[in-house]
Amino acid sequence: MAISARNQLNVVITEVKTGAVNSLIVGKTKGGDVLKATVTTDSEKGLDLKAGKEAVFLFKAPSVIISKGENDLRLSATNQIKGKITAVKEGAVNAEISVRSAGGENLSATVTNESVKNLALKKDDEVTAIIKATQIIVGVK
Repeated sequence: MAISARNQLNVVITEVKTGAVNSLIVGKTKGGDVLKATVTTDSEKGLDLKAGKEAVFLFKAPSVIISKGENDLRLSATNQIKGKITAVKEGAVNAEISVRSAGGENLSATVTNESVKNLALKKDDEVTAIIKATQIIVGVK
């Protein structure tokens, strides 16, 4: 199946925390990046998600927030992946930011051209890609 979500990360599930309504699924990429996804408990059970199982974490580029520089801002978004910008491709309104994580994963983010200008985003900048756990879709084969 072809999917339009640019970010498709292969992970091995390392932990599942089942709640009354939602479950937290923790996955680790081959490069060691750790991401967390929130799914319904029905989805957890229906997909038979458990530690050791391989899965794919999918999320669209507009779901990725890019942060640059050090600050004292604390966020509720659990996924904060550090990396380096490999490309900035500006369009008429938005730009595609390509980021390579410290673990070697390629991530795509879509941000406004104004944000590119305000943050002075350019190739080789150190950034943090921020993704809320609720924005990640979990798939299994």
